[in-house]
Amino acid sequence: MNITVIYSLPTRSILAGPYADTDQDTVESAHEVARALTEKGATVTMLPVDEDHIERIAEIRTDLIFNLIDWTGLDLPLSDRAFACIEQTGILFTGATRANYILTSDKITMKTALEENGLPTARFQIFERGDEIPRKDFRYPVIIKPALEHCSIGLTHDAIVHDAVTLIRRVQDRIKKFEEPMVVEEFISGREFQVTGIEMHADFLVLPPAEIIFTEKNKDNMLTYDSRWDDTTADYKSSHVALASLGPKQILALQNLTTQTFTRLSYRDYIRLDIRMRGNDMFILEANCNPGLSDDMEYGMTLSYKAVGWTFADFIWKIVESAFRRAAVSRS
Repeated sequence: MNITVIYSLPTRSILAGPYADTDQDTVESAHEVARALTEKGATVTMLPVDEDHIERIAEIRTDLIFNLIDWTGLDLPLSDRAFACIEQTGILFTGATRANYILTSDKITMKTALEENGLPTARFQIFERGDEIPRKDFRYPVIIKPALEHCSIGLTHDAIVHDAVTLIRRVQDRIKKFEEPMVVEEFISGREFQVTGIEMHADFLVLPPAEIIFTEKNKDNMLTYDSRWDDTTADYKSSHVALASLGPKQILALQNLTTQTFTRLSYRDYIRLDIRMRGNDMFILEANCNPGLSDDMEYGMTLSYKAVGWTFADFIWKIVESAFRRAAVSRS
C-alpha cells in the first residue's frame, strides 16, 4: 500500500514571529506518522507543502493521503487552498473534510456550530472591532481567545478578566496585536480533560480520557502558551497530564458527549475534545477534527491509546483503516 503523508511547513510570517514552534510541531508529527506507517508495512512518501507550492498536491499519485495540513491563524486561507487541492485529486484522505477543518479552525464558526447542534459550550461573544458592548448575562470571569489561532497562542494569564471595563481594554489590545477578531467566553473553572475518539469496525470508540493536572489549586488554572511550549517557564512546570480518575457516570457522560460531537458535526476517522467540567456540567472548549498526532507521554491522546494497549503505530493504522472503510461504504 502506498501512502503519502502531506504536511504544512511553517510560513514566512510564522517563522518571523514568536510562535514558530507551533508549526514546526507539525513537521515533527509528520515524521512520527511516517515511521508508524512504515512499521505497519506501508510504502510511505512524504510531501512537505510550503506556502508557495500548494498546487504540487495535484501531482500526488498514491493509494491514500495521510493529511497533516495545519496552517491556522492568518494563514488559514492557505489550509483552505490545500484542502481544496486534496479534494480535487479524488484520492482518499484521512481525517477532516475541507468544510470540517475550516469550521473548527475558526473559533467563531466552531462555537456557533456547537451551539446550533445542541452541544454544551461556554456562553460567548465575538468582538471584531473592540467597541462592542459586553453581554449583560456574562458570568465573570471570562477569557479572551484569538478567533483563528490554535496551540494556545494568545493565552496568557491576563487573558482572564473579571469585569467589563478591563475586558474592553484587553480585547482592544489583542485585536490590535493579532489583527483578528477575539472570542470572549465565560471561563469554566474546574477539571480539564482531553478526550480522544476513533471510528472502529463496529462502532465509534471513545478512549479512556486524560486529564490536565494542575499542581496548585487555583480557580483560574488553565493551559497557557508557555505551559505548552516553553519549558523554561514556571507555567510549563505547573501542570502535567494523567489518565483521568472518574466515576462510571462521568465516564459515560464524556463518552456520550464525544460521540455526539463527532456525529453531529460530521467528523471523520478521529477526534479530540478539550472539555472542562464544572460540578457535573461539561463544556466543550475545542472540538478538534484533525488533532495533533504524537507519541509523546505529555500528550493526553498518547496516554489514552496506550491505556487500551495500543502503540502509536497501532493508533495511526486504525485511522488508515477507518478511511478505507469509509471509502468502501461510499462505493457500495
